[in-house]
Amino acid sequence: RVHPGETPSSFVFNGFLEFILRPDDPRAQMLRRMFIFKLIPMLNPDGVVRGHYRTDSRGVNLNRQYLNPDFDLHPAVYGAKAVLMYHHVHNRVRPNSPDWRNFVSPLVSNIASTKASNHSIENCAFTFKASLSELEKTNNLLNSVGSEGDFITASQAFHQLEKAPILANDANEQSMPVAFIDNRVMWIMDPELKLNKEVQYENQEERPLSADPAETIMPQESGIAYYVDLHGHASKRGCFMYGNSCSEESDQIENQLFPKLISLNSAHFDFMGCNFSEKNMYAKDKRDGQSKEGSGRVAIHKATGIIHSYTLECNYNTGRSMNTVPVACHDNGRASPPPPAAFPAKYTTEIFEQVGRALAVAALDMAECNPWPRIIMSEHNC
Repeated sequence: RVHPGETPSSFVFNGFLEFILRPDDPRAQMLRRMFIFKLIPMLNPDGVVRGHYRTDSRGVNLNRQYLNPDFDLHPAVYGAKAVLMYHHVHNRVRPNSPDWRNFVSPLVSNIASTKASNHSIENCAFTFKASLSELEKTNNLLNSVGSEGDFITASQAFHQLEKAPILANDANEQSMPVAFIDNRVMWIMDPELKLNKEVQYENQEERPLSADPAETIMPQESGIAYYVDLHGHASKRGCFMYGNSCSEESDQIENQLFPKLISLNSAHFDFMGCNFSEKNMYAKDKRDGQSKEGSGRVAIHKATGIIHSYTLECNYNTGRSMNTVPVACHDNGRASPPPPAAFPAKYTTEIFEQVGRALAVAALDMAECNPWPRIIMSEHNC
């Protein structure tokens, strides 16, 4: 909620959050195994307190400041972008690393039964126990509590990791975690550690990240899977997305596939109302002439190159049409039944929350790891 008056965004957020925290829903369990969620409920609390519609306490539209946010003038946007850039770099998927979907634990035994049909979910061949990455091992040690109730320091964690075996593809690679090689790689670097920073690396993959690593990370290697900025819309009816225009056709197809899958899980999401044009990336506001290039979805896309960077918009009042939502598979009736076909309803908080839930479920469909998929029963099944 970067625009204070756009209250639908908060209800979409609530629906998303409530869904991913469900303890007994296998879809929510799968999401928590697959992703780390960074959720910001409100980017502009000052504007909300003052009753502003689109601006902060200084009269600035913060959703036009993402290209070059100022620490003092736009602290919330500055902090949000800093978090994104950090994870883009430090949680990146290294070349030749194993598919993360192979390390997701199974949720229920009947998920494997999908393989018995012609609609198998091939990527969900899970193992029961995931191997921890070096970053996870490091963070687990740093966040653990010592015998005297004090948190373990990085120095102690380093010595413990030295004694522990480290998973590697080659015996020669079983050395210290890359997290401790250089303080540019991990921000939790302990200053007590005096490591030799003149190590000569035999190949490019063993070198520390460059001073400006964001420029060298391919979209498929980014530590960020999705970026979604939540908004309300006063004029255009429906719930829809603004996306970016990708130069590669395959990237653009993947870009538009995510909103399409949301529409398969929500009767109220209007895929045909979405806009992925380059023109919309650089359009100027009629009010103040500021370009949408400074919006979150465009600026984050330009800074990281990630494909899935979106603005989700929900009209305050109603939509243009209703989707036919297919029934879910393998759910024994537990998934929300699709609503009957009808004229667009007046929007309620429950409808906004349902769109938030569909946003989460679509991420499972994108990864082909939805325990209760609807796409199998849809017209797009093959």
